[in-house]
Amino acid sequence: MVLIAQITDTHLLDHPEAEMRGVKTDASFQAVLAAVQQFKPDRLILTGDLAHHGEAIAYERLRDLVEATQIPSYWLPGNHDDPELMAEILQGDYLSPDKNVSLGNWQLLLLDSFLENPEYGEGFLDTAQLAWLAENLEQSSHSPVAIAIHHHVVPAGVDWLDQIDVTNRAEFWQIVQHHPQVKTVFFGHVHLEYSVTQGGIPCFGTPSTCTQVTPPDQELREGDRQLWEQPGFRLFELQDDGRFQTKVQRIPWFA
Repeated sequence: MVLIAQITDTHLLDHPEAEMRGVKTDASFQAVLAAVQQFKPDRLILTGDLAHHGEAIAYERLRDLVEATQIPSYWLPGNHDDPELMAEILQGDYLSPDKNVSLGNWQLLLLDSFLENPEYGEGFLDTAQLAWLAENLEQSSHSPVAIAIHHHVVPAGVDWLDQIDVTNRAEFWQIVQHHPQVKTVFFGHVHLEYSVTQGGIPCFGTPSTCTQVTPPDQELREGDRQLWEQPGFRLFELQDDGRFQTKVQRIPWFA
């Protein structure tokens, strides 16, 4: 069994005390990272929007914090990120830019949906990424596969969010549907927890380490913070036979 943790949408800013929508994103990220370490995961996967404005100083702080965990870690860019700066800064003894990762019997493919100058924050899988996906799925036909991506590839049920997903997700599914070894797809971007099964493949959205989007079946209310508003992360237990379990963990809200 391999245990992986997914952290997403950290939105670190230019200063560690800076806030986004009333949340100090550095503090919330560090609190989530501390909670992750309690589970002793074998790998940490960071699925994009790691720096809110794509600034080098934010990536440097993130790198140092992740390196300090001594958990082998991998990353993807999101629509807020600067992929070139990430490639330059986000590497070290434990932090790797690799996008095809062996996890025991499993293969993890990290798919890049970054789109230069998006209109609203949407994602796109270019020809090179789609070809890379198809090639790596062909090469891993006898291994269970998990796919990580920043943008969602199944509807979240929130109208404005579903307008900024992977805009050519149909091409993604045209490839994946021919590969029964794909056991799950997980992503960030949505800032909420949800799951949808498409083509027999369970797909999972994961909450941000900072602020959340209101789920379609919830509404904001005065008073105590609700569970869905809390920062979170996702754990996956990957079994050798291709089965898996996943669960979102939350930490108490703080400003």
